[in-house]
Amino acid sequence: MAPRRSWANLPADLVAEIARCLPCVADRVRAARACRAWLQGVLMDPCPLQLPWLLLPYQSAAALPPGATRTASFFCFLCNRTHRVAVPDDTGDARFFGAYPGGWLFLAYGQSRRHGLVNLRSQESLDLPDEAFTLGGSAPRHPVFIRAAVLSVPPDPLEGCIAAAIVTDLTPEYLVGPMHITLWRMGSRLASCLFQFDAEDVIYHDGAFHFLSHGGDLLICWPEFQDEAPLEGLHARRKFQGMPGGYVLNAGAHYLVECRGELLMVVRVQTHQEVTSEFKVLRITQEQAPDDDDAHDVWTELPALDGRMLFVGRGCSRSFEMADFPGFHEGVYFLDDGNFHAAPMTRDGDGPPQYSCCNNGLWSGPPDHVRCWFPEQHPSTYSSPIIDNAVQVTVQHVVLS
Repeated sequence: MAPRRSWANLPADLVAEIARCLPCVADRVRAARACRAWLQGVLMDPCPLQLPWLLLPYQSAAALPPGATRTASFFCFLCNRTHRVAVPDDTGDARFFGAYPGGWLFLAYGQSRRHGLVNLRSQESLDLPDEAFTLGGSAPRHPVFIRAAVLSVPPDPLEGCIAAAIVTDLTPEYLVGPMHITLWRMGSRLASCLFQFDAEDVIYHDGAFHFLSHGGDLLICWPEFQDEAPLEGLHARRKFQGMPGGYVLNAGAHYLVECRGELLMVVRVQTHQEVTSEFKVLRITQEQAPDDDDAHDVWTELPALDGRMLFVGRGCSRSFEMADFPGFHEGVYFLDDGNFHAAPMTRDGDGPPQYSCCNNGLWSGPPDHVRCWFPEQHPSTYSSPIIDNAVQVTVQHVVLS
C-alpha cells in the first residue's frame, strides 16, 4: 500500500491555485489555518475584491453561560451561504444602524440609548453621543435616537474623525417629532450641532456630508473647527441644494451611493406598504429652463445600470462593478429598511419592536424583477439586517492577529 500523503506537503503553488477557486475571504481563512504550508500558499495569491456581507439579526440575545462566545450570522453573497463570526458579548440585544469599512459597526446597546461603535476585528469599542445641543436653541441638550450614521475617516486615531448622523428626538414614551441631523468630533460625548432636516440618508462624499431628503433635496455640510477648540466646539457650514426632478411616487426609501466618482440617488418603489417592486437610479445633471439663463442641478434617471452593482443601506451603501465579479448580476441589493416613518418605534418598558427580516434581496431589471434572499425569515426583536461593508478583511490579518 502506498503511503498516505499529507495535505501539508502540497507545493505552495498548487495551494495558491486552490486558493484562486475560493473567492470568499472566510473560505480562504479556513484554508490558511490548516497549517503553515497552506498559509504560505494562500498568501501567494492576492485576496480578490470582496462584496459586503449581510449582518442578520441574532436568533437569541439571552445571556451567555460563563466562558461562552457570542457569535453573529453574516450572509456572504460571494459563496451564497452564512458565516458565523465572534462578536462582543454585550451586543446581544443591540440595534445596529450602520457600518464603516475596517470592521466597524454602529449600534445602540440599549436599542434607544448607549450608542456605540465596535470593531469586529480588534473588539475595540467607542462611545457615541446620546445627547446633542441645538444651535441657537433655548434647550441646550436633547437626548437623541440615532437612526443612521457615517464617518469622515477611519476612527483610528480619533483626531480628525468627524461623525454625522440622522436622529430623532427621544422622549420618555415614544420616538416622535421631526428628523434632525447632527455632527460631532469623535471622542465627544455630546453632539455638537443639531438642526431640523427631514433626512432619509447620509453619505460622506467629496469632502462633505450629504444629507438626502424624501423629496430628493440635498443638504451639504462642511465641518469647521480649530484644533485648539474643545470637542464640543464643532460647527458646520451648510448649503441647501433643491433638486427638482426627483422620483418620489410610491417611494419607500431613498439612498445615496457613490459610484464611478459621482453621487447617485437610489429610490425604492413600494406599490404596497411592505412590498418592494422596483428601484429607480438617478444621477445629478444640469438642466436649463427656456426662460432662465442659469443651469440648475436636477435628478435624472439613468437609462440603464450599465454593469453597476449597488448595495444600499442607510449610511452604508457601496457600489461595485459586475465585471469584477463573474457570475453576478447588475442590480440593486437591498435590505428591510423601508420608510423611516414606517419603521418599528422603539420604546422603553412597552415590549420589544418587531423588525422585518424578509423584504431584502436583489432587483436586477424591469419592474417586479425582485429576488428575495430570506422570504421566510421571522421578524426580529433585536435589530433589522444591515449591509456590513466592513468585513472585507485580508487573510494575513485574520490568520496572524
